Amino acid sequence: MRKKILWVLGAAGVLALITLLASTVGLAWANLPGLMLVVGGTWLASVIGHSPKPVMDLLKRLPELFRQPPVVHLPTQDHKRLLKVADLCRRGHVRIAEDTAKTIGDPFLQAGARLALDRHSGDELVRMLQWRIRRQKESDHRDIRILRTMATFAPAFGMLGTLVGLVALLGNLGSSGLEYVGLAMGFALMSTLYGLLAANLIFKPLALKLEDRSRHQLLHMNFLLDAVLMLHERQHPVMINEFLESVPRDRDEPAEWARAPVRALPQERLRA
Repeated sequence: MRKKILWVLGAAGVLALITLLASTVGLAWANLPGLMLVVGGTWLASVIGHSPKPVMDLLKRLPELFRQPPVVHLPTQDHKRLLKVADLCRRGHVRIAEDTAKTIGDPFLQAGARLALDRHSGDELVRMLQWRIRRQKESDHRDIRILRTMATFAPAFGMLGTLVGLVALLGNLGSSGLEYVGLAMGFALMSTLYGLLAANLIFKPLALKLEDRSRHQLLHMNFLLDAVLMLHERQHPVMINEFLESVPRDRDEPAEWARAPVRALPQERLRA
């Protein structure tokens, strides 16, 4: 993950260097008012469109996209604990199994295992876990919509900066010197550039990255739902282990289990 971040930062640095070298004066590309108009306008429009809390939650969550890789398989400790819970449950040690289930690190799997041990019906179990999956899916889609909204607003505010600069230029064309004309034209053109860069180098790539992360997360949660159903059906730990081991370790490897025919499940899950 650190190597990937270094590659991204290196590519951005090379792009910035090429951009500066393309100009005879590097500082000509620095336009703080235009940048503030694009960034501030994009943020304000997003807050108006989606309310402040979702936008601020998204901004706090963005660093996780680079610090934490997407979950594609169950951690080894949770794997062993789930098998221990299944073994204890089959042996009739339900109380010890409940205590072991509380030590599972994955919150979704822990909740599912505890519900399965509480002897809820299959329909109730699937309904409650599917509600968690739908809530996660809606949260991810909301964040993706916000990023795509920002990618739409950024070029628009860049064009707004261009219009403001041109209006200022035309309004003072007869009474100002060439220095003011250059400043106004720089503000006008650089605002458009900032908007395009923000949309195509920041917001759209982040939306794509979040989509990929959400897809892996939802596949992982559905996989855990199947494992919890096997625990609920009191299947042998060997069978559960075989199912857990069937998930590929590589995030880019096709998930064969995701394309496999769905087992006989309660009607509520089939409708979902």
